[in-house]
Amino acid sequence: MIYFSRRNKYVTEYSGHEEVSLGLRRRIQNVVTRYVENNDSFHNDDPWYIEPDDFMHEVRKEFPESRPSVLLEQGEFHHVFTVVEIFLDLVSHLHYTQNTLAPEEMSRAFDLSGSVYAIKNNRVTLRIDTDLADKIRDAEELFSPYDKWRNIFFTAVGDLVGRRSKPEDIVKNIFVSSEGYLKEITGKTSFSESVRNLNVGGSINREQKAVMDKLHSYRSDALGAGHAGNSDSPSEIEALWFLETMIAQLRHINRVRNKNK
Repeated sequence: MIYFSRRNKYVTEYSGHEEVSLGLRRRIQNVVTRYVENNDSFHNDDPWYIEPDDFMHEVRKEFPESRPSVLLEQGEFHHVFTVVEIFLDLVSHLHYTQNTLAPEEMSRAFDLSGSVYAIKNNRVTLRIDTDLADKIRDAEELFSPYDKWRNIFFTAVGDLVGRRSKPEDIVKNIFVSSEGYLKEITGKTSFSESVRNLNVGGSINREQKAVMDKLHSYRSDALGAGHAGNSDSPSEIEALWFLETMIAQLRHINRVRNKNK
């Protein structure tokens, strides 16, 4: 179920590659706290909770002298994700009600946090390939001075990796945020004018301008992504292509501009 704030895009969260955002960290802590406590099962019933001492013991096999709570609060991303996997393994031995709910709640924690990681077979895995994850991290840096466009961009990224929106809406938001970024750095009033300015100023060459123009045309022509277009609605794979290609262009522009400062 998607509640009001998130449904209406008043909440934007993103947790990137080799990163545990504060929101994701807190959600993981809440799930773990819910299922780790002294057991009150009876007779031959499977336990309902993970014993704190058992949890500590398993975590300390990996990180001697460390406490799970401290690792979840202060640890690096690989500490946190290791604790999550240990937790999920221990949960699998609980009563069937618990060992069904706990992985679902942990998976939901990652989804709500806009993480590029997901839970699959009790392991933390990247939803996308490492190369794209690194490119998205670079995009976060270039969008960071512009909160409005950053929020729109990472809403689109989260919707794509989490499969939460239609591909045409994802393409639209990637374009809108990219256009906003280009207008910010050029002072122009449209995507086309910004691209022309960057070409004249030497930030992009003729071939790169052609790529940017084609991205603009694709967004405008794809049914549902802009106005009513002539082409079919974008697929998920095409939305991924649009994201990768747009990021590549923006990263290049950012590198050239930084070099020329």
